[in-house]
Amino acid sequence: MNGLLKVLQKEVKLHENLIFLLQKESEGFGSLRGSELLKLQGEKSRCVRTSARLEKERIELVEKIAHSWGIKSEELTLSVIISKTTEEYSKPLQKCFDQLKKLIKEIGQIADKNSIQASGRLKSIKSSIQFMSKIQTGPPTYSDAGKIQKGTSKISRREA
Repeated sequence: MNGLLKVLQKEVKLHENLIFLLQKESEGFGSLRGSELLKLQGEKSRCVRTSARLEKERIELVEKIAHSWGIKSEELTLSVIISKTTEEYSKPLQKCFDQLKKLIKEIGQIADKNSIQASGRLKSIKSSIQFMSKIQTGPPTYSDAGKIQKGTSKISRREA
């Protein structure tokens, strides 16, 4: 049980760190440089990889507990473990479980908010690119010398 509790406590800390990173990302939209956003993305990716490793470790521990209790591992949830274990472990396990549920919900909300902000920024960038593209590929214009030139922002030095 102690191993399971330690894994859950690590998961809580990991999820709290992920929330911090997501909040930092959210607050930084429009002010963070691209390199800073990439660094944040890398840190978030490390959190996700560590979380996957901890999840695997937790599953292995639950399978060991299920085997020792003579229960199929598919039937053994954290709620069942909490209800069947001693009070020494049931209260801290329940506390971690409740914290994880709360943190996961908060992560989902912040991630949704960040997604909406990122989507809005991408649409704005796309519109700007389309506008600039139309200007460059627009109908031909005439130089000061009366010669036809493509709709670009460049004018040859001879004609200027």
